[in-house]
Amino acid sequence: MTDANTWLIRIHTAPYISPRAALGLDATLACGAFGQAVKLVLEGPAIELLKPLPAAPEGGRNLHKMIASLPLYDVDRVYLLSEDLTTIPDTTFDELQITLVNSGELANLITNSRHVLSF
Repeated sequence: MTDANTWLIRIHTAPYISPRAALGLDATLACGAFGQAVKLVLEGPAIELLKPLPAAPEGGRNLHKMIASLPLYDVDRVYLLSEDLTTIPDTTFDELQITLVNSGELANLITNSRHVLSF
């Protein structure tokens, strides 16, 4: 059974190529800010969000810092859709858990979420 306040945010676009990854993070932060239960799944090129940048792109936001701020919005876990363990980058997040999921586990996350947004 799904909870009316459960959101699953799927980001599958590369950061800094289009605004979609940033919009997905904005949606995740907004859900957390308004007390909604939210789960974030990074897929494919979006996994690059976990890698720090030397500096944010000119005129852009540093999306890695937005990922680091997720625990402030009661998001303490990020799911990575990957069948390959080598795709998990080394991270330096203290309060954020990174969990690898396969396509079957993603299907379960989707089934148990009331709202699903893809970016």
